[in-house]
Amino acid sequence: MRPRKMVHAPMLSPGEAMYVIERLVVDRRIESNEVERYVSAMRDEIADLEQRLHSLRSALSGGLAVRSSREERKGFVSVKRPRSRKAVPAEVRASQQLQGRYLGLISQFPKYKRSQYQRIAKERGREAAMSEMRVALGK
Repeated sequence: MRPRKMVHAPMLSPGEAMYVIERLVVDRRIESNEVERYVSAMRDEIADLEQRLHSLRSALSGGLAVRSSREERKGFVSVKRPRSRKAVPAEVRASQQLQGRYLGLISQFPKYKRSQYQRIAKERGREAAMSEMRVALGK
């Protein structure tokens, strides 16, 4: 997997940013729930930073840190823990990886050509369909 290139966003005024977001939603390039998810993630990140600051202040003052305004309002700051992933059997993981490679190849074909490879995958398996797709793509 190649590392992602860093894309620098253009500097926009708040009004310009709002216009761009509204246009993206209208043009169906982004959904409103995605925008809400980003805003929620920003709030979570702020809460994490506030909790970290609180613990640093507490460590510095020997446990007598000043509570933040958010803590006073809510009573405490919840620490977000990463979700633990359930173990996936090796067979399932291999099947998922194969499916991912299959989807990556088939998405490179126009929709009207995909059906022949889908038929091959159904009849002879994904591996056979993938090998034929690679030949067709010259890979």
